[in-house]
Formats: sequence, structure tokens, C-alpha cells
Amino acid sequence: MVGVATMLSVACAQTPSSGSEQATAPTDLAAAAASMYEGYTSAIATPRREAIAGFYHPDGATRVINGVANRRTRAALDSSYRGAWSPPTYFAWDTLAFDAIGPGQVLVTGLFRWQGAGQRDTVPWIYASLLHATDSGLAIVFEHETIRPPR
Repeated sequence: MVGVATMLSVACAQTPSSGSEQATAPTDLAAAAASMYEGYTSAIATPRREAIAGFYHPDGATRVINGVANRRTRAALDSSYRGAWSPPTYFAWDTLAFDAIGPGQVLVTGLFRWQGAGQRDTVPWIYASLLHATDSGLAIVFEHETIRPPR
């Protein structure tokens, strides 16, 4: 199985093909990322299905959920969030950290809590993502979510 560090290295090295690599990065990447995640959080928690895919890169993103990697186009992400995706009854970040790691790139790490329909309590998840600057702002190109093991 490929490790998270290896997948992040590959994601950092990939160059988006839509010309968005020419985008001008925000001056304060961490603040721009924090602002983006406020909108992303609202879209998930509300839920606004039609808005969620807009937080991902126009060329798509690699998502790793509980160890299973899947490359999805933006259109496939949009279809999934508008279709079979089940929104949470509760969603909140426990912590998020934003670290600029290169020109136009931000590493996001933290935890979140998710409660699905019919679940008695929230489930803690470990989260990591890589954002790239695009013409329309920062966008997710890599996302990793794993249920946090019991302590």
C-alpha cells in the first residue's frame, strides 16, 4: 500500500493541465486557505450539494478515503455530490492547520467530526489535503480522510 507521504509527494509534483499553474497565488496563502475552508465547511454542513465540487481543482482531484485512492474529474465529483452522496447530520472541524509549502500550494491537516444519518454519535476523522492556486482561487487537488482509530 502506498503511504500518505508518497501520495502527497506525487500530488505536489503533478502539474495541473488546465493552464491553472499560471495562476497568481494569493499573498497570504494560509489566510486564503482558511477562508476557502469556511465556505467548504458551510457547503458540506448546510448541505449545498451544487457547491461542493467547486472547491476541487478544475482538473479533478485524487481522494483517499480510509486507504482507498481514487482519481476523480471535477465532473465526476459534481455528479457524486449531487447524487449518491449522503450529507452529514453533523459536521465540524476539530482542528485545521494551513501550511504554505511552495508557490501556490498549501498543505491542510487536521481532524473533523462527522455524523451520518442513523449514527448515534459523531465519528472522528483524520484529514489532510493539498491545495493549488488556480485562476479562481485555491482548490483541492489531493484529499485524504481516515477514520481515527480508538485511542
